[in-house]
Amino acid sequence: MQNQLATKQESYLTTDQIQKSVMNLMQALHKRNDIFGNPYPGLSAEKQTALVLIKSGYSYRETAKELKKNHTIITQWSKNDPKFKQALEQVKTDIQESIRMKTILPQLSYEEMTSTSQMNEELEDPSL
Repeated sequence: MQNQLATKQESYLTTDQIQKSVMNLMQALHKRNDIFGNPYPGLSAEKQTALVLIKSGYSYRETAKELKKNHTIITQWSKNDPKFKQALEQVKTDIQESIRMKTILPQLSYEEMTSTSQMNEELEDPSL
């Protein structure tokens, strides 16, 4: 029984192992961009990972922490790498558009529901 517990505990991956695996996977995907497409061509796998994390809601500091880099790395990359800066600006634009859509869609849904209910009332009572 003790042997089985030790074996189970040894089979769990550490956080470092998982992060290394993810980075290796990102690098492999980066090399195979002809198959999977590459949203940020010309950037390293690490910078692409940073952009994906930022787009998914991570702050610059959280992104740097995930990459095990200094908290200023995103700012440094955007100052020193024009391709990264351009991609980061596009990510920011995408985030802003997403936020706008999230605020507009409920309003549109409400307006559609209101107009639909008005049309239903008119169908039921043509005198309206």
